[in-house]
Amino acid sequence: MKKLIRITLICIGLVLTGTTLLQAQTKGLLWQISGKGIQQPTYLYGTVHLFDTSLYRIPQPVIDKLAQTKQVYFELDFGKLNPMEMLGYAMVKDSTQYLDKLLDSSSLRKLKELVKTSPMMQMMGPALYRLKPLFLTSLLLNNGKAVTIDMEMYKQAKELKDSVGGLETVAEQMQALNAISITSQAKMMQDYLKTYTSADATIKKLTEIYVKQDIEHLLEQMNDDAPLDAAFNEALLIKRNVVMANRIDSLVGKTSTMIAVGAGHLGGPKGLIALLKQKGYQIKNVPFTFTKAH
Repeated sequence: MKKLIRITLICIGLVLTGTTLLQAQTKGLLWQISGKGIQQPTYLYGTVHLFDTSLYRIPQPVIDKLAQTKQVYFELDFGKLNPMEMLGYAMVKDSTQYLDKLLDSSSLRKLKELVKTSPMMQMMGPALYRLKPLFLTSLLLNNGKAVTIDMEMYKQAKELKDSVGGLETVAEQMQALNAISITSQAKMMQDYLKTYTSADATIKKLTEIYVKQDIEHLLEQMNDDAPLDAAFNEALLIKRNVVMANRIDSLVGKTSTMIAVGAGHLGGPKGLIALLKQKGYQIKNVPFTFTKAH
């Protein structure tokens, strides 16, 4: 899976390799946090932003743990997202960097053919090419059937009348995205279009990778086992992991809590599990398996 998809999943919401011992310790998506005076059930869960429920069910063990908690923190507070603010961040300001001016002729031709298959993209008209490529990728992956596990958990949390918050602001996430130039994003979009077949095929592959719960290799597998770009990882994962770990440290302990962030943030020596251990917490895997839909 191309780098553009990996970065889109990380930031719109989806790394590092460690020793064999660390890999063995950190396989899994659901983790209990304890220590440092925590008395209430406290969990960390790695989500995915595109999940095919025709293949697997939303994991009931995670929903059961959610029911034990009184507050839930996602990467963003979904209840406070401002569509106009998001649109402002999504649009390219410099007309010389509109996507139809940066793509080569064959890539642009393929994109125009794909637009014909999407009422949403057709509705945008010429404004579509003003979208930053990372945001356009999310439209290409919108097949109308995939669910976002984060949003499913958010809906459940609201039904439970849990307090809901975010570890980051939209501005902070977009600042991380801005570390990737528009020309670089366009080049990734060009590479992606060469092999793109359908949203269904991409989401199926994402789901099959995710249910393995191999958080040490999750993003590598999404990137077709290609080396991960150090500069991108520094901006999109490592720096954000430090901020999120500090904020988790200030939030847990007073009441039962669920932390739900993209699974790519969990593993590795600079992932959230390692950073929380460094802060003195005990992190224990809560094993579960995904149930096939049929």
